[in-house]
Amino acid sequence: MATSFKLFSSKIFGVILRGPFICKSFFPKAHLSVYNPKYVEPVLDKDTLSKGLEDDDIRQHRPIKAPTTDLSVSPLFYDDDVRKFTNIMMKGGNKERVREITRRLLENIKHLQVEKYNKATTDEEKSQIECNPVTIFKQAVENCKPLLTTIRVVKSGVAYRVPVCARPSDQRFRAMKWIIDSCRDKERRIPMENKLTWEIMDAYNNQGKAVRKKQEVHRICESNRAYAHLR
Repeated sequence: MATSFKLFSSKIFGVILRGPFICKSFFPKAHLSVYNPKYVEPVLDKDTLSKGLEDDDIRQHRPIKAPTTDLSVSPLFYDDDVRKFTNIMMKGGNKERVREITRRLLENIKHLQVEKYNKATTDEEKSQIECNPVTIFKQAVENCKPLLTTIRVVKSGVAYRVPVCARPSDQRFRAMKWIIDSCRDKERRIPMENKLTWEIMDAYNNQGKAVRKKQEVHRICESNRAYAHLR
């Protein structure tokens, strides 16, 4: 009776029983794709789309997968840093709302810089004003990237904060996260795109809360440099 129960449990629930306790559990391998196998790949070639589908093409009657948002789909407007910033700012899966905030953010930066450009009197002042909002955004993120960070290392029961070089992916994530968090700490009645505009312009000029956060991390790493050999 016990043997049959073990076999039944292992087949139905994916567990292995030894004695009165469960010793090991595992689950069936899940599919990584959210699409049903009957979905077919989309066609991105404009020439093929202009010709249309043939009568015997299976895509006439089969559902099509949605195209991914990457460089191959929209190379003119796609930017990896802007996409990453949008994903970090997203809450609750409301990506359309976050994309609209990002669009208004870049639009506000453009308006500010064009206004400065029109007020400039000499050609030298105009040449020093950057009007591309994506370039300003990338420079602001670059100014907030920490070069060093700390990790927790335990030696002989004592925890140390050991400074290490931050990876490029961590640098970008921390810089964007600090910019977004510094805006969320401000007054809630102000639109998010306006707060992001002010913070990014401050970071572009090496000012603001996100830049101070980077400097604080660097000071912590400097104060713990005696433990650098523990990494």
